[in-house]
Amino acid sequence: MSISVRSSLVIAAVALIGMTTAARAEWLAPLTVETAETLPSGQIDIALGASYFHNLRFPAFTPPGFILWQDLTAVPQMALRAAVGSRVEIQVSYELLDLSENTTDGPHHTYGGGDARIFTKIYAVRENTWSTWMPGLGVDFGTKLPDANRAERLGTDETDFFIQWLASKHIGDFGLHLNLGLALLGNPTGDGQDDLFTYAIGVVTPTLGAHEPGQWGVRFLADVAGTAGSRFSNDGTEIRGGLQVVYDALTLYAGVGGGLSGAAEDYGFMGGVIYAFDVERVTSLFE
Repeated sequence: MSISVRSSLVIAAVALIGMTTAARAEWLAPLTVETAETLPSGQIDIALGASYFHNLRFPAFTPPGFILWQDLTAVPQMALRAAVGSRVEIQVSYELLDLSENTTDGPHHTYGGGDARIFTKIYAVRENTWSTWMPGLGVDFGTKLPDANRAERLGTDETDFFIQWLASKHIGDFGLHLNLGLALLGNPTGDGQDDLFTYAIGVVTPTLGAHEPGQWGVRFLADVAGTAGSRFSNDGTEIRGGLQVVYDALTLYAGVGGGLSGAAEDYGFMGGVIYAFDVERVTSLFE
């Protein structure tokens, strides 16, 4: 294949990605809550974002009273979600962390790699399968792989495991989502793992605008999420609110959060961009 032909195909693929109006991904960033639905078959979402938290009490297993003040910034945050068929979704994420704090041991500042997370979501039961009141049901499970430097307080150097059961119900054009699960946190002190109950409940408004391709739209989101039952003061509850601005396959998101109890942050901010594209339409150019 000549260079000019190959270049033309690459340009065509890029143009197709730009023009693709992929089915809207139910990725509720900046919220914590997850939908039961997975991405449509053949869709991949790529996200780039940043977040800031004040007094989050980070990382896990940091005892109360040790931190006098703390600023934690994750930038960049990188994530990918890919549909495997119509009922399975693979989720991968990683971030770089900037930690600035003053503790009872003195001031500290560092910047470095955080932990990687790999999850699988399964859409088990579609909404309205047996009756009109039946919510969509799913399960999301995965692990946090220790990559962050514990000596620099960017992580725990422990592997954590998570599983949560997902329920989603649409009432008119509003979406209601409930997550209940378990988190098993490896303890760097060697005093036994921490088993926590996790929960999140969220609501999403209808999208205003974006009725046709090439139109802008906006929707608003809010949730309450947290953990409970910790033996090491790792539990806490936070509330978040935000919006998503959509334009075809592009989603811009921004949000603000605040802690309600425990180890949650005093306040935080999140923002980023998600791009969704249809792999099958792009790869078909090269067949």
